[in-house]
Amino acid sequence: RSASSYAGPVKWQEIAAEGASVCTIQSARLDRQKRLPEMPGTNTGGTSTPGAGGRWLNPRGSSKSKDEAQRSRSALTRMNMHACLAVTPRLLTELPSEILQSILDLLPTFAGRALARQVCVQMRALEWRMSAPYRLDEEMSGLALGDIGACAVSTALSSPRNLRLGELCLGSNGINDVGVKALASVISSPNCALRRLSLRDNCIGDQGAKGLASALESNVTLEELDLWGNPLSQEGRRAILAAARCEVFMEISPLRPHLEVADGAMNVHTRMRAILFDWLSQVHTGLNTPLALDSAPDPQDMLFRTLAHLDVYFASRPVRRVEFQLAGVACTLTAARFDKHGEDELQDLANWLAFVTDGACTSEQVTEKAREIHQSLGCQLHRPTAYTFLRRYLRKTGWTEQSFSFANYLIELAAMDAPFLKFRPQAVAAAAAALSRQYVSQGISIRHMTNWKAKLLRSAHVDLESELAPCAAAMARMHSVQHGRGNVFVNRKYEAEAMHQVAKVLPNSAMDVAFFVDYFRGSTAPQGHRA
Repeated sequence: RSASSYAGPVKWQEIAAEGASVCTIQSARLDRQKRLPEMPGTNTGGTSTPGAGGRWLNPRGSSKSKDEAQRSRSALTRMNMHACLAVTPRLLTELPSEILQSILDLLPTFAGRALARQVCVQMRALEWRMSAPYRLDEEMSGLALGDIGACAVSTALSSPRNLRLGELCLGSNGINDVGVKALASVISSPNCALRRLSLRDNCIGDQGAKGLASALESNVTLEELDLWGNPLSQEGRRAILAAARCEVFMEISPLRPHLEVADGAMNVHTRMRAILFDWLSQVHTGLNTPLALDSAPDPQDMLFRTLAHLDVYFASRPVRRVEFQLAGVACTLTAARFDKHGEDELQDLANWLAFVTDGACTSEQVTEKAREIHQSLGCQLHRPTAYTFLRRYLRKTGWTEQSFSFANYLIELAAMDAPFLKFRPQAVAAAAAALSRQYVSQGISIRHMTNWKAKLLRSAHVDLESELAPCAAAMARMHSVQHGRGNVFVNRKYEAEAMHQVAKVLPNSAMDVAFFVDYFRGSTAPQGHRA
């Protein structure tokens, strides 16, 4: 924050005096932890300790109520935060390292501590991850927290003030087995309310996987767990998948399906792939679907898992033309988690899938092919899709029913278009989320949210110039090409009133990569859009 946000002139003598008080507080922390349990709504690093008769003692010994103590602690924290960011680095360098460490520990978030370390060179040599943050942010990836920071996060998660946190991203933090075991102890707690946890791109090994698997056996609230980019063996991956009740994403590597004719075998051709994907969308949207398909928690999620399974299968081997349809229905059966359904439901779904092929294959062939795909590809099938990321991004940037339908329409068209395979699913989802906000003049309502572009870039972890802007430009061109094509089922699907007739929305004029770079940087806005 700017210096003007701090009430009154900042003098280094006042900061030092406040730091001395903080030092007194910190010196009593260990003793308090040994003698007294942490009280609800307080922190062991606070400015007050319990006293007799329900009163609270500050470091100078005077008594105050619990509310007064909490207000004092909040004021002290704000004082330290503003002081660290308002005074010049030269004045901060005059403070003893003990006082700087205490100020650093009392900053409420890891992001605030990182900012303070940028201001003061002396703070960079201090340990800023040891003390549990007062408040946890959903997005804490790329902060180099390591095991020390992961242990501090696990302590903060156990605090009542953070019990309602629903999503936590700790990707690219260098977390090893020690840190993930500390987090696992919190995940196994019945008080844990996390629904999405991202531990992607860390250093978690098989020992950490065992601890995580043990915690997942008792956890019933977690819905999604990101683990791609960790050096897990097949044994460690299988242990987690066997224990988890939630979606576990193990892979996200780019797919390169065979797109040419080679060695006399018809490999996957872009046009054949598009026809197959469009037909599968019709199959998943059809009437009289069996229980195993109709009872899916999210039919759109199941469709995108089916399409992702197909691309994994196509990338693993050459596929003949006559195998296309069988592979498609077999991947539908695999996406329905046939290993978690009863035999009767499995047989009903296999019979129905064989029926929709008009006799091209039997239910036995569908079942056998599904088992082959499941066994041969294994953990490669557990990967997030563009739809997985779209739901996450729209939750952070705001959405309406119209904008959600339009974004789904765009990523479903992109799924059929093989050139979009060069983009990561994060980029495809982020591009759709951005484009869904550009048709306000045509009735696609949006939910206004401040700084939504920054939130989107921060959540997606994609490069603007090399990934997001090119993907958004390609998606805008694709919309122009596909609009009005009645022979494409996806267009007819999204012309329905239940989908808010978003396929009838006229495309905007063509926009290049440079346009979207400027758009995300805030210097321009597309036609029909109100930023």
